[in-house]
Amino acid sequence: MKLIGRDKTLEREIAPRTQKRTPFVLVGQRGIGKSMILKWAYEEYKKNKIYLKSTDTYSHNLREIAKVQGIEGYSKMKNTDLEIEIIKGKEITIFIDNIERATPKLITFLTSVNEIWKIFMAGVEPFREELTRLMWGKKKIKIMAIEKQYRTKLAEEVISNTGSVINRNIIAVESRGVPARAWALARGEVPRDDAERVAGEEINIAPVLLIAVVGVVVLRYIGMGMGQKDLYILGGIGMGGALFLRYFIFQAMKK
Repeated sequence: MKLIGRDKTLEREIAPRTQKRTPFVLVGQRGIGKSMILKWAYEEYKKNKIYLKSTDTYSHNLREIAKVQGIEGYSKMKNTDLEIEIIKGKEITIFIDNIERATPKLITFLTSVNEIWKIFMAGVEPFREELTRLMWGKKKIKIMAIEKQYRTKLAEEVISNTGSVINRNIIAVESRGVPARAWALARGEVPRDDAERVAGEEINIAPVLLIAVVGVVVLRYIGMGMGQKDLYILGGIGMGGALFLRYFIFQAMKK
């Protein structure tokens, strides 16, 4: 499975935990690539395993587990009987996507096997309170936007797979390192325009605010004992500095 720009994450966070059978929870915004990374971990895992989606029905997921376990006659069993047979059956590691969309029944079942089986998950926070017990002891790994130096390569990959005629530079810039946006752009779709910035690309304006506060304090100190005319001049300088900071912040947000 080809995952562009994810080498560090796979080598440092995912592969060591997959090899040691240490469960984790992948978190991050929608379309950031959690599902692909979870599938990569699933493919690398060497024990008995199954890949599930919380968006599938509870009955479907139970029967998929039973099929992997080799339970005879599973297709004709009621869910309650099948649950008992599955828990009595051989251990199996579960990789489950979209955990935030799991039904109460699925959450209850997963929680009941959580002590004896390994469960690797991916989902979008915030998680519901019912998932708290299922999350205990599992490392949360936050998946961030793909770094800028890999975005052109990502664009080339989606163009190659879709046959898109859209310029790779447009896809690389407009995708903002979110794989799902890159695929949507390549297909000519209009990605959902979120008001929030892409995770990992937020602007840290704390230093700017600190400078502004220091500037106000300095100006106030200088203004002590000045005449009215001098204070007007000083106020004008302060306003000019504030406008400059405002321009700087807006330009940074556009980038």
